[in-house]
Amino acid sequence: MPQSLPTLCGSIMGSPFSLSAKIHNAAYAALGLDYTFVCFGIEDPVAGVAAIRTLGVRGMNVSMPYKTVVMEHLDAIDESALVIGAVNTINNVDGVLTGYNTDYLGAVRALQEVCELNKQRIAVIGAGGAARAVVYGCLQAAARVTVFNRSSERGKVLSSDLGAHWGGGVETFAAQDFDIVINATSVGFKQPDSNPLDGLLASHLIVMDVAFMPVRTALLLQAAELGCRTVSGTRMLVHQACRQIELYTGMEAPIDIMEQAMLEEIQRLNL
Repeated sequence: MPQSLPTLCGSIMGSPFSLSAKIHNAAYAALGLDYTFVCFGIEDPVAGVAAIRTLGVRGMNVSMPYKTVVMEHLDAIDESALVIGAVNTINNVDGVLTGYNTDYLGAVRALQEVCELNKQRIAVIGAGGAARAVVYGCLQAAARVTVFNRSSERGKVLSSDLGAHWGGGVETFAAQDFDIVINATSVGFKQPDSNPLDGLLASHLIVMDVAFMPVRTALLLQAAELGCRTVSGTRMLVHQACRQIELYTGMEAPIDIMEQAMLEEIQRLNL
């Protein structure tokens, strides 16, 4: 009898990036599944979605800049992804493609390892896609969320769309008014000296950064020096990947093994 081919999963993105493949393949190996995860750098996301159907790809991650454009080409969209306005996960069940957003769950699960979010006063810095996911997740967890952003127009739109408070520019952030502050901008990603909240922190805060390279961003380093509790972007990243594993396999994700694979690959990429 010929051996069966592995179940294919993958990621569509503007340019290939190895991190998701390392995380997912480590999980599949630990679970004893004959799954293979491949990153595809593509220029045509519509053709990418069609390929999922044609090739029978079990699950497909979606990275920027395609998280919005793929939505109209799917069969169904999970409610959270509809509200956030972005899909980062396509689950193929018997040819029916459903879009999900696991970023918000990653943020919430990472924060909940540190504290309960109910009624916490949370400041979110940013108004892009990551910020929308973070704000949505925190509101779902019954936190009180205020958005700060360099562009007031984008910040006001996000706040109005999701039901958060609009706080103004980042310079108006006052640490004493909050319990948690989250950097949901790209400032700090692959920029070890960039800190969007430089000099604005206080020791009572829980500080989270969605940026995951470097693992300890300048924001998190300054927060730790002040005595703040911190939550790294890598923890959000691995938690959102766990939800993808759950969707693609129906099994509980081996988070410790996934985190180890993630950190080893980030270290290699930083060399």
